[in-house]
Amino acid sequence: MKSMTAFAEIVRPLEAGQLRLTLRSVNHKALDLSLRLPPALFPLEAGLRAQVREAAQRGKLDLVVEVQDEPSLEPRMNRALLRAVAKGWQEDAEWLNLPSLTAEAFFRLPGAFQSPASDLGERLQAPVHEALKALLEAWNAGRAREAERLRPFFEDGLARLRSLRERLQAEAETQAAELPGLYRQRIEQILEDARLAGQLPAERLLAEAGVLAERQDVREELTRLAAHLDDFAERLAKGRLEGKAVDVWCQEVLRELNTTGSKCKRIEMTRAVMEAKGVLDQIREQSANLE
Repeated sequence: MKSMTAFAEIVRPLEAGQLRLTLRSVNHKALDLSLRLPPALFPLEAGLRAQVREAAQRGKLDLVVEVQDEPSLEPRMNRALLRAVAKGWQEDAEWLNLPSLTAEAFFRLPGAFQSPASDLGERLQAPVHEALKALLEAWNAGRAREAERLRPFFEDGLARLRSLRERLQAEAETQAAELPGLYRQRIEQILEDARLAGQLPAERLLAEAGVLAERQDVREELTRLAAHLDDFAERLAKGRLEGKAVDVWCQEVLRELNTTGSKCKRIEMTRAVMEAKGVLDQIREQSANLE
């Protein structure tokens, strides 16, 4: 069980300077990796992305790779461009009435600085991949710790759903005992209003009332609900809760609650169904942050 929200940082010394990697993640329905690294390390991008995909299934991830205090990364001024601009400026300054060329004006030009020619990508390939491996391990450990903080919430939600299901079961037993008599009275009243009283045998009245009562029996739905709750408890105990799986589980539980709510005739059952739906919504909301 892992959360989608986590942060990890790794700093590794180099022969000259140091390597710093940070990884931040939030919830997302798919894997969306944003990777920032120095241009000298661009050849490593495909390998770094593949390494992250092996450790993450989904989420919005921001990975930053920095090489700090590395002499070979110091930018170089484009002297050829400077000479060409200075010469052209001097030649045309008088007739165009141009002011003197300033450093600020030159540095605003595209290409004023050249990227350093460096074999840094080749030299740091192994250290970067090793540091990323350690970073992903720390990140996954942080996600596991964050998910464990949600465990008490899920345990409390499960306990509340079990309690509400017991209330519904007790009300369902009472309803199942009451409905045949209520439906029989209703049928007799309809026959009397239609001036057909006494034209149906008592056995037929009882059979019709029983059929109507059976249609409103919710005990089968409550049995399936109990099975769903047991499944959730088992997954929680084993630490196997996953965001998408819990979302499907919530849909199944909601289906049973909706069916129960449509059949219940007692106000206490209606209240219990509404409360259970509220608890289920809270579980669904929190589980969206699980991988």
